[in-house]
Amino acid sequence: MLLPTLVGSLFGLLLSGVWIGAALGLTGIIIMMLWGGGVSLLGTTVWNAINHYALAAIPGFLFMGQILLQSGIGTRMYDSLFPLMARFPGKLLHSNIFLSAMFAAVLGISTANAAIVGSVAIPELRKRKYDEGLLLGTVCMGGTLGILIPPSAALILYGVMAEVSIAGLFAAGMIPGLLMALFFMSYIGIKGIITPGIAPTEEKALPFRATLRSVVRIWPVLVISIATLVPIYVGLVTTTEAAGVGALASMIMARLFGKLDWQRIKTSLINAAELSAMIFFLVTGAMILSISISSLGIPRALVVAVGGLQVSPMIIFAVIFVMYLVLGCFIDTISLMIMSIPFVCPILRDLGFDMIWFGIMLILVIEMGLVTPPVGLNLFVTQAIAGPGTTMMTVARGSVPFLLLTLVVVVLLAIFPEIVTFLPRILGFGGYV
Repeated sequence: MLLPTLVGSLFGLLLSGVWIGAALGLTGIIIMMLWGGGVSLLGTTVWNAINHYALAAIPGFLFMGQILLQSGIGTRMYDSLFPLMARFPGKLLHSNIFLSAMFAAVLGISTANAAIVGSVAIPELRKRKYDEGLLLGTVCMGGTLGILIPPSAALILYGVMAEVSIAGLFAAGMIPGLLMALFFMSYIGIKGIITPGIAPTEEKALPFRATLRSVVRIWPVLVISIATLVPIYVGLVTTTEAAGVGALASMIMARLFGKLDWQRIKTSLINAAELSAMIFFLVTGAMILSISISSLGIPRALVVAVGGLQVSPMIIFAVIFVMYLVLGCFIDTISLMIMSIPFVCPILRDLGFDMIWFGIMLILVIEMGLVTPPVGLNLFVTQAIAGPGTTMMTVARGSVPFLLLTLVVVVLLAIFPEIVTFLPRILGFGGYV
């Protein structure tokens, strides 16, 4: 009766329109009351769910991203890189990927990444008559770099829930994130050579000296990235402290080179608080459900059952991979991670998988879910920014080539896990020696 109650309660509440965090928590309370001896652990569970020092980094990073968005620094970056990208086949389409990778290093959240790049790129490149499908595809898939290239709210959540070094995860995500950006830009370049019509042929690049002067104007964002990440890697600050440093650096740069006033600071604080509250509410609900199920010994039973299967660990990993790919079509990123990590990680850890490597693989699969209907959040964001007349299928079709390239990266990381573990091993993070 436990499984039907769990599934029936959870999906019944979700389908009725109840908030995801509330649905998770209420399902956990029902299980506690029926099988777990009441709800005496509820107060402790709720407190422990959010009483993690590392989770305090999330509001800091979100505030940092909001400051860049509200102050106009993001638009400044885009304008600065236009002259450089116009020199390559595919021209300004490269800007969407390049800037998504740069914004990822200061935003850490995918939908915000797509929103910033898309709000500037879509009207600008439409005016210049770039290919609509590729334009929307680069905005949509470029945004997914925001949850892989550090700092990333998703990596912080995974590190807390899987009890893995967040600094190690940040280091591990760097090379795969840059590899994805390189693959995306290579595809645009090859497509630009084969089909020059994807970009306006009459558009000419600026002289080299003018291009260089323009590109140099992105240095404020580089300063913010360095101020945020380097202290983590050299061991001067924790991830949470780095979020504070990054937020302060973003305010200084925005005040000096952007449009920062008290109203924009207030708006940034409110937006960051709303996003943080949403994430913490989901974490609390998921932890209530997780504790209720764990108290019944179900995770351990699953580990024993899976460990007893006469199949290789890679087959078990492949099954879990497919599960995430399917569920990612229907459940948003944070909710899917929070609901599954407490149960999946013990199984994979028991089978000997590297938890930092799995964290990056998990993020990549979830990235694919972000652009897969019907609940691909980046599809919705891109469609909304593109305006009336743009359908979900138009955005999805433009994203398909980049989605396939993401799958290629996943296969490469599965065959060569050293791509993920190399940097944290060199830096000594995550227990590597």
